[in-house]
Amino acid sequence: MANQQRDPEEAFIGKDLGSREFVAHNQMMDNYYAGLEVDRSFYDGSGSPLGGAHTPSMTLTEVDGGFAGAGFKQNFGNLWMRQQWEVNAPIVPETRYSARSQVLDIYEHRNRTVVLQQVELLADDGSVMAVGRHHQSYLFGQSSGFVALRDPKAKGGARRFEMPEGDLIESDPHTISLEMCGTFFHGNRNYHTSKEAAEELGFQEVVVGGKMSLSYVGDLMDRHFGANWYTGSKLDIKFTNIVWPDDTIVAKAVVTDEVTEGGKKMANVAVWMEKEDGTVTVVGTASTPV
Repeated sequence: MANQQRDPEEAFIGKDLGSREFVAHNQMMDNYYAGLEVDRSFYDGSGSPLGGAHTPSMTLTEVDGGFAGAGFKQNFGNLWMRQQWEVNAPIVPETRYSARSQVLDIYEHRNRTVVLQQVELLADDGSVMAVGRHHQSYLFGQSSGFVALRDPKAKGGARRFEMPEGDLIESDPHTISLEMCGTFFHGNRNYHTSKEAAEELGFQEVVVGGKMSLSYVGDLMDRHFGANWYTGSKLDIKFTNIVWPDDTIVAKAVVTDEVTEGGKKMANVAVWMEKEDGTVTVVGTASTPV
């Protein structure tokens, strides 16, 4: 979708979305832990891998929101498609940071238009703590009814997925309830928390937010790789199937190899998430210092 008939309130290539303050407030983190139903003691206090209180790495999912004009007004059927993060430093609760964002690209993928938004999280000294690239897809060919979703078992990617060789790393299973979704999204009404809001956008059921899936993957990486994960890691996730309320999911990973880059030893990791029936909902790769 080219920059023709540009609306200043909508996304266009090169658009500067400005900057804003970011603080991981205690209430935000309370909702994060309760919404995911993960143990927060790993991140709090002297027992954490960093020796002091810090937030989960994917608290970063809260950073790339809040920028006006990053999408389109016609958002019927919109879905997360891909999310990339580079993590250089941990976020400390109740600490002020700044975030800035821009629209890097708008491109076509199958029958969808995708906005690629970049966000950077900056410390007080101007150092870049994290860089995220969010790919949000929009369905412009439809504005009413229900979005046609392919059968997960019929998708080529689902049929071709094979677990890589290596020792399996996996999270505890989590059954995601509608109440968990409401808590995670701070009680806001949207298609991740309300069936009525979901139907307005063309979905027959609430869509469990991609932020929740990404956070479960991040929690697995946090706990397995510890402090190293916060010092120069990368995560690249593609969303392959929708997670619905009452689905039980497990995040999984396998270290595929280790390499030396710039004098630093790095582990390359295959990551994915599955439902109980084996449906793969996200696939991706990660790298981390070891």
